[in-house]
Amino acid sequence: MATDATTYLSAARLTVAFVKEKVRFGASNRPSDYGESYRRHHQAIEGKDPNPLDKVLGAMTTFLPLLTGANRAQQIYNEKTGQAPSDPLARFRQVSDITLRTGAGNCNEQSITAFVHLYDMGIRPLAWMYLTSGTHAFVVVGRKPGSGNDPAAWGDTAVVCDPWNGEAYLLPAATGAGILQGKWGCATAQAQFGVE
Repeated sequence: MATDATTYLSAARLTVAFVKEKVRFGASNRPSDYGESYRRHHQAIEGKDPNPLDKVLGAMTTFLPLLTGANRAQQIYNEKTGQAPSDPLARFRQVSDITLRTGAGNCNEQSITAFVHLYDMGIRPLAWMYLTSGTHAFVVVGRKPGSGNDPAAWGDTAVVCDPWNGEAYLLPAATGAGILQGKWGCATAQAQFGVE
C-alpha cells in the first residue's frame, strides 16, 4: 500500500494517462476536446481517399465529446429504474463502466473512473472530492481521512488526480488551499466518498 507523496503522485499520473486513453473522446464541457476529437479520429472514418460523404462523417468526429450526454442518460436511466446500486463503490463501478464504454465524460465521470482505477491499484487513502463551490470533481490520494474541507488539514502527502484537466499534482498542507484557489477559484473541497 502506498504511503508517501512520491508513490501517490506516480499512481495519480498513471491514472490520469489511463483515463485520458480510455475516455478518448473527452468532455462535452471542455472546448479543446472537440478539436482534439476531430484531430484524433476523423482519418479513421474518412480513409485514404475520402469522398464527400466520408468527409462529412469524419467532420462529425468533432462532436464525439457530446457522448457525455449518452453517459449521463444511462446513469439517469439506471437511477430511475432502480438499476443503480446503493453501495457507493458499486455505483462508482457502474458509472466508470458507462464512461469507458462511451469514451466520453465530464469531470464527474472522469474522476469516478480515476477513483475506481486507483482503488483497484490498492491505493489508500482515497477520496472522491468536489469543490465546495460545486464547480469541479477530482480525486485526492493520500489525504488524511475525515480531515474536512480545508487542504491545510489533509497532510503533506495529499495528491490531486484530475484526469479532466489532464494533471496530477502535490497539494501540500501549507499551500494546498492557494493551489486550489489559483486553479479553480475555490480553496476548499468536500469528500463525497472515500476509502481508507
